[in-house]
Amino acid sequence: MIRVGQVVGAFGIEGAVKVRSLTDFPDRFAPASELFLDGSSRRVEWSRQQPAGLVVKLRGLDTRSVAQAHRGRYLEVPESDLRPLPEGRWYHHQLAGLAVATETGRELGTLVDVVPRPANDVWVVKSEDLEHLIPATQDAVLDVNLDSGKITVADWLLDVEDA
Repeated sequence: MIRVGQVVGAFGIEGAVKVRSLTDFPDRFAPASELFLDGSSRRVEWSRQQPAGLVVKLRGLDTRSVAQAHRGRYLEVPESDLRPLPEGRWYHHQLAGLAVATETGRELGTLVDVVPRPANDVWVVKSEDLEHLIPATQDAVLDVNLDSGKITVADWLLDVEDA
């Protein structure tokens, strides 16, 4: 299953939820779409963009307390429903486990997590004794090769860490 949203709270009294979108495809939340919440299939009854974010009403969540009980949980779709991404974009699950090294060959470790942030994602890379936080920007990430299982990042990232 692939995460496309996270429930961040209840909205109103009829079971709607506030959702932080984790997808590049906003139509995932269109009426009649199927999403999975805690392993159960849920149909989207309606959704709308609010100034503070996305609000989604899912079939089967009919009270505020039921909606609030799902706070922090993820809305998912089956991996078979993945859509192709544009060049230079990857799904988080494709990056997890890739080896990360600098352009001069210094091994940094393995990418273990992707943290979504407002400006850009941050990739968490761990080795036995160190953790590196890599901004997922064009000037920091030089190459992602899914076939070889390697990510190349700019050397200047280590200069900043050592400062």
